[in-house]
Formats: sequence, structure tokens, C-alpha cells
Amino acid sequence: MIRIFQDYQTLSEMAAQAIVTIGLQCLEDRGKFELVLSGGSTPKQAYSLLGRQWEHKRRLWENTQVYWSDERCVLPDDSRSNFMMARQSFLDTVRIPADNIHRIHGEADDPHVEAKCYEVEFPPRPDLLLLGIGTDGHTASLFPHSTALEEQTRKFLAVQTPAEPPSRITITPKGIACASEIMVLVSGTNKANAVQQVFAETGNILETPARIVHNAIWLMDKEAAQKITKTILIET
Repeated sequence: MIRIFQDYQTLSEMAAQAIVTIGLQCLEDRGKFELVLSGGSTPKQAYSLLGRQWEHKRRLWENTQVYWSDERCVLPDDSRSNFMMARQSFLDTVRIPADNIHRIHGEADDPHVEAKCYEVEFPPRPDLLLLGIGTDGHTASLFPHSTALEEQTRKFLAVQTPAEPPSRITITPKGIACASEIMVLVSGTNKANAVQQVFAETGNILETPARIVHNAIWLMDKEAAQKITKTILIET
């Protein structure tokens, strides 16, 4: 499903609302909500809105288990850390219990060992996995031509990427496939070409890794969606 919004602010508001709606339904059905966060700049506003507009949903946040799709190999207080971004914009505000926060230890001496440990800690079927897309079509830290794209056994791997910082720990296609629901947030004109490649009739995941999740729920602003076939759009 693709939903297109007028601008980044509206996209962020609707993403925050969708996260809460899914979370409340999981809480009603199972008594808990397993949420996998994305890094990058696009979800930051949605996270902040969760903290500002949905802070009062105490029972939801007290029963939310938080995980990450990927992490940079940096200290947890580094400005480049995905954990740090989520903590400052969202987690501290809604006061999710510390025991419910399952971060990837990017500062670990051996990222390969940490990837294996995180794979054990990661839930078998998380309720909601948030992802984004880069200008080159990467998602999580699965970059074009990464050998991790062909991984069929492991759910998390330590990888070297062309981005800064290069050392990262990322979810694999097998890990992505475990999620009950996947939501991809995309904003900006600079993402339009990558989005076009995701939904093109021909292409492959080695060139455009985000094609892995082309059947997910996509929330985009009009700038990001400007080059995809209009017949598949649902305007909001």
C-alpha cells in the first residue's frame, strides 16, 4: 500500500498516528507491542511527535519493546547513533522502561559477535518494522551490491558500507521477512529516483535493496513520490 501526503509534516503526523494505532491493537491482542525502529533523518519528526502528542498513552509505552533495524558502529551517545536519535526524540519523553529498550551495541569490540547476540535478542516476529530508503536505494544498512543482500540464514550481520561511518550492524532480508508489518517512510525530492526504481517493473535488489519491501506500507510525501506511476498511488 502506498499513501502520499502533501508534505513532510503531514507524513510525520500520519506515521506517528499509524504507529500508535498498530501498537494499541497489538496491546489489545497480545498485551505487548514489539516495535523495530529505523535510523536516518526521515523518521525523526515522527518520533518527536510520538513524544509530544502521544505521551499520554502510558499503558502502550509501558508495554512496548523497542528494537532497531540497524546501527552505526559508534558509541551510544555519538550524534550518528540511531539509538541516540531515538532516545532524544522519543524514548526519553514517553518513558519506555529501560528493560524494554533493546539497542544494538554499536560500540562492541567485535561487531560480528554483537550481530550474533542481537539476532538472539531480536523477537521471532516483531509487530512493526520501520524502514527508510536512501538516495541510492539502500534500506537499513543494506546498500547496493552488499553481500548481506544474499544472506539466507542470518537475521543480522556486521557489514562495511560506502556511507559514513562505514562499519555497521544491519538487519538482513531474512530478518526483514520476519516482521508482521513493515512501514517505509520516505521524504524529499532527492529520494524520487530511488523510489522510482523500487516500483519499476524491472530491477533487482542488488541494485536497489529497498525493492525487498516494495509490498510494505509506504508513507511518502509528494516530493518523494513524484516519479512513480500515478495509477498505483492512493492520495491522502
